[in-house]
Amino acid sequence: MASSNSQRVAAFLLAGLFLITTIGTTAYVIWQINQDPIVNETSETLDTNQSAEQQAAEAANACGAGQFAAVDPRPTPEVVTAPTPIKELETVDVKVGDGEEVQPGDCVAALYYGTLATDGTKFDGNYEEGTPIEFSLNGVIPGWTEGIPGMKVGGVRRLLIPADMAYGDQERPGIPANSDLIFEVEIVSTKRGS
Repeated sequence: MASSNSQRVAAFLLAGLFLITTIGTTAYVIWQINQDPIVNETSETLDTNQSAEQQAAEAANACGAGQFAAVDPRPTPEVVTAPTPIKELETVDVKVGDGEEVQPGDCVAALYYGTLATDGTKFDGNYEEGTPIEFSLNGVIPGWTEGIPGMKVGGVRRLLIPADMAYGDQERPGIPANSDLIFEVEIVSTKRGS
């Protein structure tokens, strides 16, 4: 009888240990998920742990995207910096296009070149490859969502984006936290979003 009782106690101890281990592991996983800003991020901003090109390819599914033929590679745009912090979104039309005008929420195919506003360091782009990416204006950073509409196909616009319309206090690969950004964007095509 004593052997039977000791077996039961051992079984209860093992079951308790298993339960505590399972709860602890689950709590740790939940804590890690809550610590990861990429997992907690809304779908309104790009996740730059991937390149913007990869993210736009994922956002393109919402556009019913197809493949675009490569265009002639573009030379590196003029490097522009902002000596003081950018307070609000600024747009400069480098070249006005003559095609269809981009509307809010559209799906666009574009070439782009992204740099840090403080020193002109490039962090991403596809200008040199000449391979456009397609994305919904509803699935990118607010600086693009607000800064691209009004462009016409064939146009090139420089977007000077304050940190709060880019990635805010989130550090990204190649982009320190609270960084103002400058993008040069060329619209290759547009189609109405849904």
